[in-house]
Amino acid sequence: MFLKGTFAYVVVALSMVFLAVHPAVVMGETSDKESVTGMEFVAVKGGCFEMGDTSGDGDPNERPAHEVCVNGFSMGKYDVTNEQFRKFRPNHDSGKFETLTLNEDKQPVVNVSWEDATEFAKWLSHKSGHTFRLPTEAEWEYAARAGSKASRFWGNNPDDACTYANVSDDSAKKRFPKWTSFNCNDGFLVAAPVGTFKPNEFGLYDMLGNVWQWVEDVYSPEAYSKLPKNNPTYEGAGEYRVERGGGWSNGPLGVRSAHRVGLTPTFGHRSLGFRLVMVK
Repeated sequence: MFLKGTFAYVVVALSMVFLAVHPAVVMGETSDKESVTGMEFVAVKGGCFEMGDTSGDGDPNERPAHEVCVNGFSMGKYDVTNEQFRKFRPNHDSGKFETLTLNEDKQPVVNVSWEDATEFAKWLSHKSGHTFRLPTEAEWEYAARAGSKASRFWGNNPDDACTYANVSDDSAKKRFPKWTSFNCNDGFLVAAPVGTFKPNEFGLYDMLGNVWQWVEDVYSPEAYSKLPKNNPTYEGAGEYRVERGGGWSNGPLGVRSAHRVGLTPTFGHRSLGFRLVMVK
């Protein structure tokens, strides 16, 4: 049955407003809630995208930009929190920066190595009956971009960052003048509780900013010239693993969808955490 007249117009108008305000309803949906820690996972439909530095403002290790296709996957809606990680390791302490705590329950867990993150995934897989792992680098960038070809999922204007991400901002620059900062104020000097800022079009929060995120791949500065097109994971020789996304102490160069860094898998840092993928 078709709606007619004024009532139909109101229904359509309200529907358009709802979709504009809640893009995650269109592009992604919470598919599972894991019972051991309460982590929520968002179903990300597979597809193809241009991976790497598409704007020319990145590092050589982000090139060549190249087409990559990934199958669908379920990614953590948020970074793993201190509360969730402490179900695995009750004595974990994320520490503090200056006098500011990084250890509150809803803050993302930090000062965890790649090895810690993979051990947590193994533990959770055993406890829950599902399989969990770190995302591949390709899955991570596909999810972070959420269909955007810009430097960041919200666009190329860095000054819009504070609506969508916890970054080095005006308040950080006043306290730490040597930091490179965005020209905005996000309200936090260190890590914010997960989900504080607006999500991307896939309904994923804090993909950029707040904390860096470990991914599965071995780091190579030449990986992009060696990887296949479909579902790539670099597993070649190398002593480092990849981290992505930038953190609360990073400026515009670090907080970009294409930015990638390699670190030793035993390394932990005050702005480095992770999120998981659920394998069905």
